[in-house]
Amino acid sequence: MRSGEFCEVFHFSTSLTRGRRKLADVFDSSDDAEQQGAFDNQGYMPNRLELAMYSSTFGVQHYGIMLKQNKRKNRTAKWNKRFFILKECFLVYYKASEKKIFEKTRRMSLHPKGIVPLVGCSVVAGQDHGHKNCLLITHTQFKSAIIVCAPDSKTQESWLTALRDATKISYKNTTSWEKLVNELESRGVLLSEEKKMYEEKLLAESQARQEEHSRYLCLERAKDELEKERERLIRMTKKLKDDLQSVKNELKITNETKRTLEQEKISLNAKTEHLVSNMQSLNLEKSKIEEQVSTIIREREKFLLENQNLSTVTCQLKNRLMEIETKTNCILVEKERVEAMLRLNEKKTIDLEKEREYYNSQTMELLNSLKEVSEQRDITEAELKDEVMARIGAEKQLQAAEKALEHLETALKLTGAQMSELQEHIMPDVHKLREFFEQCAEISKMDANRPIIMRNAIHARRSLRRSKTRVRGSFRRKLAPLNTLQSLTTTECSVAEVINSEEPIAKIEPNSLMHL
Repeated sequence: MRSGEFCEVFHFSTSLTRGRRKLADVFDSSDDAEQQGAFDNQGYMPNRLELAMYSSTFGVQHYGIMLKQNKRKNRTAKWNKRFFILKECFLVYYKASEKKIFEKTRRMSLHPKGIVPLVGCSVVAGQDHGHKNCLLITHTQFKSAIIVCAPDSKTQESWLTALRDATKISYKNTTSWEKLVNELESRGVLLSEEKKMYEEKLLAESQARQEEHSRYLCLERAKDELEKERERLIRMTKKLKDDLQSVKNELKITNETKRTLEQEKISLNAKTEHLVSNMQSLNLEKSKIEEQVSTIIREREKFLLENQNLSTVTCQLKNRLMEIETKTNCILVEKERVEAMLRLNEKKTIDLEKEREYYNSQTMELLNSLKEVSEQRDITEAELKDEVMARIGAEKQLQAAEKALEHLETALKLTGAQMSELQEHIMPDVHKLREFFEQCAEISKMDANRPIIMRNAIHARRSLRRSKTRVRGSFRRKLAPLNTLQSLTTTECSVAEVINSEEPIAKIEPNSLMHL
């Protein structure tokens, strides 16, 4: 019976190893990548059998630290702390320090302190052998019983049930295990074939998607460039409109100042006429007085004696004459000043007329440049639209060419009996391909002529900038002589005080002229 049991145990162990090898081959196809990543972190590369037997907690029923009795001849028994792992029908024990490594990695080491086969063993809760909670593992093939001590009663009971369950493994279970392994192996082969097929499909789809994505990116870049060009043209037109509006506002201001100067000129002319009339009246009075004086002198010569009585009258008349002469002198001086002011106003009006003509010429030049820029913009927009439409047509023709190539490939695979039908299918596809390549040549010619249009647009922008700088420089030069008008306003105030006329002279504000 003992030899039969031993043979049964040996047969069971060999069949179990064969089953493990088959399991390793099955799990290798599906979990090879995960196991390889886990073992690479520890720094070594295991074989397939090791991956199958010791992957995570596969086949581990129970584990923990217990005391093991170590007996030797003619020596007292020693108790050593060991880390036990119950895997299938084997009780493997290591050093106590191996527990931390097992809990971190969930992998069993290949170098244990010892292995106890539990097939056909009897496990009994023994009495106290120097320690409480002992377990006795006995077998007919063992020289002596293996004594193990648990730390408490609960762990003793859990180990007892686990060890007794492990001893119940028999040859029938291994045969069913081998059948299950064979089924899993066949399923693994089918799964690996399906996996390869799906991988090939995924590669083809990924390549097609990459090509579509590259085309999409090219279209997006072209679209972004067109958008940037459109925004830049919009900004240029907006700036030109703003400049034109500013020039119009400046022209309005100059016209208003011209009107005010004309009104001042009219008022000054009226005042000068009034002064001239006053001068004429004074001259008449002077002539009358001179005549009176001459008559008086004659009478004085005639009537010297009577003159003594009239001496007071003559003195008064002389004083009156002196006052009249001083007034006439003042009036002449003021007349000269007014004439000088009129000359200055005439010069100012002439200068303003010249400036108005200059601004009109500048506005005409700006309008012409704006027309040129708008024409250039219309040309570039039309060319861009033609290019976009050409690209869309090229894409459609590409799709038609691809379909034609597919038709050609399918037609070439047909047999020789269908040659008449093949010619009917092939000839229109060949014509389509020919038209497509001719249109591609025309598109390349259009692309070669494109830089000339862009150069014309750049030349137009530079000419616009130069015209702007010229207008601003000439405007600043024209503003310099207008600052001299501020000194003339003080002289106008003095003239108004001397003349004491009913209509005051309109004062020119320098701020109104500075707007020019």
